[in-house]
Amino acid sequence: MSLKKILVLDGVTAVCRFRDDGVVMEAEGVLPQELMERLAKFAQWYRRMVSSNTDLLSLFSQMRGWSPSQGWIVQGEAMTVCSVGNMVCLVENSQGSLNHLMKALGEAAHE
Repeated sequence: MSLKKILVLDGVTAVCRFRDDGVVMEAEGVLPQELMERLAKFAQWYRRMVSSNTDLLSLFSQMRGWSPSQGWIVQGEAMTVCSVGNMVCLVENSQGSLNHLMKALGEAAHE
């Protein structure tokens, strides 16, 4: 799934694919390049933090299925950041379906 197919989903204002070091590989949307780069760095950092926490939860709980994480969502007052793998997008809270968006991100991340 291309970035443009994610961008046209309800409420999505920006989407990008980034490398493991947080550098933007490709991006679409209304954010200026500087903010797109900051979004990618945030997503890369947050993914690492979530991975560390799920690994610890799996270790301490002795329960299977926590790791590796499948993605994450951070919701603010007006906007939400969603990420799966090396894909991240910014979406308006009042629009769209997070379930549908996470599925689309997952498909795009595994292409």
